[in-house]
Amino acid sequence: MSKSLVMVRPDLIRLKEYFELRLLAVKQLADVVDSVKHDNPDLLLLDLRDKEDYQRGHIKGAVSMPLEEIDKRYQELPRDKEIVAYCYNQYCHLSTLGALKLVEHGIPAKEMNVGWKEWVSAGQPIHSKSADGLDCAGNCTIGLLDNNGNRESGAIPFR
Repeated sequence: MSKSLVMVRPDLIRLKEYFELRLLAVKQLADVVDSVKHDNPDLLLLDLRDKEDYQRGHIKGAVSMPLEEIDKRYQELPRDKEIVAYCYNQYCHLSTLGALKLVEHGIPAKEMNVGWKEWVSAGQPIHSKSADGLDCAGNCTIGLLDNNGNRESGAIPFR
């Protein structure tokens, strides 16, 4: 037996408000991809992951500001750019918490609907340092080559 969900008018109004607010607060992957690929000067991506993770790799053009530094550093952020926060993956709440902190400081901010993991999996532009410290931007592969110049297992393609 299935129960039907009956909603009263106030609940429907609250749901509508929730979805409208979500549309204001969340930036879609496709929109960010387009901005990054076209070097949109009006977008600032804020990487809320640990500094070490940022240094290993981040979305092209992103700025590092770990969550615990926002209260001290928020004044460094420009007021004339759209600020979009991201973190480890789509289930990570650092971007939500970071965007909330920025809004509490009077800075409009959004969160991206995905994180670093999904960005890399989708083959989007990143900036990374290889194990030997060389900068790698654009289409790069980090990994080991055998004596014949063939890629050994474990090489990671970065685009």
